Amino acid sequence: MSDQNNQKNAGAAVKAALLANVGVACAKFAAAAFTGSSSMFSESVHSVADCANELVLMVGDRASDHQSRGDHPFGLHRVKYLASFIVATLLFFVGGVFAVSQAAGKLVGLLEGTMSRDANSVELIAALVVVGVSACLEGYGLHTSVHEARERMKRVQVEDDSLIGFWRRTKSAELASVMMEDTLALIGLAFAGLGIGLSIVTGDELYDAIGGMLVGLVLVCGSAALAFKSGSLLVGESLDRSTRALVVKAVEDTAGVDRLINMQAIHMDEDSVLLCLKVETSKLDRDYDVETVDKIETNVRRTLPWYEWEIYVEPDIWRAKQA
Repeated sequence: MSDQNNQKNAGAAVKAALLANVGVACAKFAAAAFTGSSSMFSESVHSVADCANELVLMVGDRASDHQSRGDHPFGLHRVKYLASFIVATLLFFVGGVFAVSQAAGKLVGLLEGTMSRDANSVELIAALVVVGVSACLEGYGLHTSVHEARERMKRVQVEDDSLIGFWRRTKSAELASVMMEDTLALIGLAFAGLGIGLSIVTGDELYDAIGGMLVGLVLVCGSAALAFKSGSLLVGESLDRSTRALVVKAVEDTAGVDRLINMQAIHMDEDSVLLCLKVETSKLDRDYDVETVDKIETNVRRTLPWYEWEIYVEPDIWRAKQA
């Protein structure tokens, strides 16, 4: 029941983030149209990428829950990872390149003198207000993501970790994407605010254009980091070190197991694990081995009940060359 509640809460969080980002994107586009700010336009593209990110993640989450008709024997769990990879390689990257190209065009025009460098301070102040409000909303979103990260670490009994450490070890494509999205948003808003602020102080539009380019570059760099993470999840990541130690202990403490010869485990999604074991049992008797295998499966599931396990155990004889 608790796992179902966690999934429902995670879905609600993404929907809430989507609604918030739609509002923020509209406000940014309005401010960009009113002021002509390059930084604000880049931030508008950034928010559109965030909205598309959440939509794709929601679609991927729903598709992963569908039952396979047999053509995918281990289910459709990794659709979530595919959705995250699409977000990283297409939405974020394309959005970042588009924002950079628009800012670069304005920057060239300002440097060549084909566009006026005189900044309208009143209009840019309005854009700066939008940046400030957006930063508060994105900061709250990141706070929510970090809180959820802490809750998930507690739920699966792994040691508390830094934000970067959790992002690297998490098997949740959804949470990794949202955390990256919120972090990039705050960094981008910082660059946008700096560019707009310097344009207000100096009266020169050049700084606003530079701020817009930096926002686009943040998106491009973020897309590379998210692509690496989601790509790793898509290929298949093993259990983290502390969880692996719990599984090993559960297997070795099972009555009838003399030795754990080999263990391979891979996450199908955040809450589903494929576990393959090769063990040496106390007696080389088929009936005895069957009972031992059943005990192993029961012990693993009892020790780590927060995961959905697909377990395969092969009784074997240990040989020195296997060490």
